[in-house]
Amino acid sequence: ISNSTDVNEYSTVIDTKTEESESIDSKIEKFKPVEDDVIELNVGGQRITTSRSTLTAVPKSKLALMFMKNNTNAHKSRDNQGVIFFDYNPDQFKYLLDQLRAIKRKPQISVYDILIEAPNIDTRLNFSLMVSDLGLSPEQFLSPLTGAHLNLNISSLIGWQECYRSTYHIPFDIMKFLKNCKSSRFLVACTPTNNKATLTLAGVGGSTTILRQCTQNNYCTTDINNGTGFYYVNDQAWGFEGRTEDFDYSSNDHYSMHNGMPQNAFNLNPCDTSDQYGEYRLCWSLRSSINRGGGDRCGDIKNLHNASNWQRIIYQAV
Repeated sequence: ISNSTDVNEYSTVIDTKTEESESIDSKIEKFKPVEDDVIELNVGGQRITTSRSTLTAVPKSKLALMFMKNNTNAHKSRDNQGVIFFDYNPDQFKYLLDQLRAIKRKPQISVYDILIEAPNIDTRLNFSLMVSDLGLSPEQFLSPLTGAHLNLNISSLIGWQECYRSTYHIPFDIMKFLKNCKSSRFLVACTPTNNKATLTLAGVGGSTTILRQCTQNNYCTTDINNGTGFYYVNDQAWGFEGRTEDFDYSSNDHYSMHNGMPQNAFNLNPCDTSDQYGEYRLCWSLRSSINRGGGDRCGDIKNLHNASNWQRIIYQAV
């Protein structure tokens, strides 16, 4: 990547048909009104009427599958009048429906980026349980959703697809990554080549943050968000530092100064050598084989630049 490339604005480009290539018939078909059923529900003893498109606004959720047309296998409890019955608080269900109505007007949003907000704190627990029960939680489409993770079980991954893999003794190919990995969220991981069950260290980041430029080449400070802070120095290094789930971000130590630099700044030579929260640090050298020097790490294991028995793996959200 040249210096003129704005890697922080890296985004997916989706191929679309041009308007000129569309036939008149296809244009007419596109703007036809979609037939939408009206559904009557009994929620906690109260009759609520809504549309099928609202109930199916979050694709692949349990709620959406329940109300897909012609889905005769979906389990639905009914009252003695034959109306579909949900044993939930009707006011909370109405609150949920209002959010689903807004979501269906944003079809471009990824299901794992959908955030359904709970009402006031007094009813938050019951609302969250209802959302989980109906299969509307983001974690049910993408897991892990955020953060840095140690010894992550590969079989526990949900919604992730591998898009890059290489061993540590081969320089990391940033151009190959940009070509093959085109999602809006990534899971960057490392593990020994003989470990087929777990990822030694993995960190989740978005497409607009994983290539965040360091302000200086020798020292770098990260913006840790949701437990992970990514950094990037052109032709030198790429990686992240993470924090434990219980880390106190209000701690003065985290933001204090040391020799004129923030306490959370670390040295890149060419990779991160810091021992602070060392098990949560990943660094890959971007230099050619001749000039790589010491570097490349996976957690506490450092100087892996010649290690053919360690591997980099990147997953993209699908």
